[in-house]
Amino acid sequence: MSLIYASEVPDPQSLFLRDPQAVVVEWQGLRALKLSGQGACLLVVPDLLLPQGRIEVEIGAQGAAYAGIAFRLIDSLNYELAYAQPHTTGKWDALQYDPVFHGSNTWQLYHGSGSQMTTQVPTGSWFTLRLSFQGQRAMLQVDEQPPLWINRLAHVQQDGFVGLWSYLPAHFRQLRVSDDLPDFSAADFPPAARHPTAGMVSEWFLEGFGMLSCEPNGILNLNRYLPVSTTVAHLQREIELEQEGELTFTLGFSDELSLRIDDQEIYHGENLWQDTPEWSERGYVSLDRQVIRHLNRGRYRLTAVLSAREYFGYGMTLRIEGDNYQLLPARWLK
Repeated sequence: MSLIYASEVPDPQSLFLRDPQAVVVEWQGLRALKLSGQGACLLVVPDLLLPQGRIEVEIGAQGAAYAGIAFRLIDSLNYELAYAQPHTTGKWDALQYDPVFHGSNTWQLYHGSGSQMTTQVPTGSWFTLRLSFQGQRAMLQVDEQPPLWINRLAHVQQDGFVGLWSYLPAHFRQLRVSDDLPDFSAADFPPAARHPTAGMVSEWFLEGFGMLSCEPNGILNLNRYLPVSTTVAHLQREIELEQEGELTFTLGFSDELSLRIDDQEIYHGENLWQDTPEWSERGYVSLDRQVIRHLNRGRYRLTAVLSAREYFGYGMTLRIEGDNYQLLPARWLK
């Protein structure tokens, strides 16, 4: 192991810090840096670029917290992020991969296998969080428990800075960074995401912007393309029916969607985070809603108007099924 950075207690005076009240304190008998968690707090080690390697840190929280490691930071608004959640210990999201685009966390788009995992995260005591990454893959682990294998990091950059991150108060100590090559030879990565079936819409035309590509699993991540100040997106495609027939639109989205065929709205709904223990009420984007329409022969414009109401992921996924229809190539539309 080639250790390139080590600090028993990260010094807030020598680091880039986005936190109004970061302080060095004693917690559970040990000195530590406390991030206030007032908003998304970020600490970055200057001049430490790491394309691949290992990062580990000891973390402790007295209550609810999202505390972890930021890596491959381009700037304070775009980076890879992975963290542990003591308050959801034993649940499906106790470990979470949550890439940040244009200042928005996107966990409602990145969920399930390869992004979340059940593990035990203690409250009121120290635990060690370990991250290894190389290329587009990473591993996240609490203590010696089975790790979360992240099979596809979302950002395209292969280099960036290293940091710590927390939403809600958390303590950090014993930060260690090495640049050795992780050994993923025995890793149990989940299969790479692919469009599950024919009929998935993989490209959209965004009004006022241009062409957008969906992620490999078919989810369009609007945060990848738009700043958080843009809260409404008008997306379009064209479909053509050779003869009249029935089309089935299976969709998922976050946060609010109006789906139209020409000037007729065929679906309207919202999918927001709710403070409940139910998976279905967290605002995740998945193919869980369906609309069926009978259409005459001809060409139609499909318009999806998406509105962002939260900062946890802003996008959609859509599959179209039916006989005798064609999804026309994505192109500039008037």
